[in-house]
Amino acid sequence: MITVDGLSKWFVREGGRDGVSVLHVLDNIDLTIKDHEFVCIIGPSGCGKTTMLKMIDGLVPVEGDAIRVDDVPVHGPGPDRAMVFQNFALLPWRDAISNVELPLEARRVPPAERADRAREALRLVGLNKFERHLPHELSGGMQQRVGLARALATQPRHLLMDEPFGALDEQTRRILQDDLIRVWEQLRQTVVFVTHSMDEAVYLADRVVIMSPRPGRIAEIVPIDLERPRDDLTRRSPRFIQLVEHVWERLRELNVVDAVEVAG
Repeated sequence: MITVDGLSKWFVREGGRDGVSVLHVLDNIDLTIKDHEFVCIIGPSGCGKTTMLKMIDGLVPVEGDAIRVDDVPVHGPGPDRAMVFQNFALLPWRDAISNVELPLEARRVPPAERADRAREALRLVGLNKFERHLPHELSGGMQQRVGLARALATQPRHLLMDEPFGALDEQTRRILQDDLIRVWEQLRQTVVFVTHSMDEAVYLADRVVIMSPRPGRIAEIVPIDLERPRDDLTRRSPRFIQLVEHVWERLRELNVVDAVEVAG
């Protein structure tokens, strides 16, 4: 379980009238994510979605015990969590399997076990026939699959994903969404997924967390009552369309309110 309790975040930077500027990014966030749940976080650019995700991972410092993972306060990265970024961040001189093995090398996993876990992760994402291909020999979607496999190979309990499909074309994006659901239904990890796409959030999630403009606050949590497994029929269902429209209306309302406050 991931528990966020009263989380706020400020960044202090050099510059401004007094030599420093303070950016209020997150304000009093309360959120509980249950084991095996798939939660999507959506909100305007700059609302702190990625900052919160990095704080859950331990990449951005957390004050006190505002974030707990399996009841342990987060004060740095841990083997129970893995992060998947929009940028594939593959090493161009390493083939797919050795890119997947990279975090296992850092953890000093024995070579034979490392190779077995990397091959299994590549199999899960449908790349078992491409393990010796270099990144430039793979499409963008295949490179992102390698990135996902690299995270899966560490066998995390919690998978944190920061707009992993944001740079891909719509066709590839939909294929990878289905691949991700398939893998999640097999492994049942907890997934926290940041996105700008309303369709993607509703299609993937058990719940969608809607955040307000900066400083980010939770404006609404929308339960997604769509049956699983999901497929193209799900996308065409009246309930799916209704949920996407609700998320859009809520985001539009929040942005209008923010614009009025700024103007005032």
